[in-house]
Amino acid sequence: MDKVFFISDVHLGAHPPAVESRKASKLYSFLTSIQGQADYLYIVGDLYDFWFEYCRAIPKINLKIIAALSQLVESGTVVRYFIGNHDLWHDTYFERELGVEILHEPLAVEHNGLKLFIAHGDGLAPGERKLRFMKWIMKNRFNIFLYRLLHPDLGIPLAHYFSKESKKKGANSFLEQYRTFALGKLEDGFDAVIFGHTHEPMFEWIGKKYYINLGDWINHFSYGEMTEAKLALKTWNEEPA
Repeated sequence: MDKVFFISDVHLGAHPPAVESRKASKLYSFLTSIQGQADYLYIVGDLYDFWFEYCRAIPKINLKIIAALSQLVESGTVVRYFIGNHDLWHDTYFERELGVEILHEPLAVEHNGLKLFIAHGDGLAPGERKLRFMKWIMKNRFNIFLYRLLHPDLGIPLAHYFSKESKKKGANSFLEQYRTFALGKLEDGFDAVIFGHTHEPMFEWIGKKYYINLGDWINHFSYGEMTEAKLALKTWNEEPA
């Protein structure tokens, strides 16, 4: 039987130093705690508030988390990282240097006899037409080439500025549309649908099936855990030493 963990929406680099220190420290303690017991870890998007790989540079954002992920992989855990709407410019660094699998699309996978549909969730709501259009622009290879012409000392702060502006839109207005999408997947034969993106933890038991939103590691510090054929949504309360 697989022991599986799920996290999403840490948004490293998005907040003032005191908030960054707390969430990074708690995430580090979580990652080190599951070494030797996790068969799989799914990072369901937006680990970083911004990530862009230049040819010879990566963002200098809490390299301690990168080290913890590397140690987790070396301990035997399969780490799968879904690209979210804030960290969608990943290239090959995590796969080549850390052994972390990068996933750009939703995943249908089976663990312990349960069929899971896992996705960050952005763009799945019918009403998110603007977001889908923006992602198409941002993932265009020519646009990525042009952005790489900016020096990292300019490109990275500029991206953080736009990311900060995007957060001013307030609460996500598509929660019910995500749920409707999830119910459709459950009707299609999946046993569980697991999303991130909304920052709102949700654990719904529908018949003998699950709809789960993982919440975030900014305010809730929530994570999913699969033991045998059961799923749970928990809160990481342990403070680092």
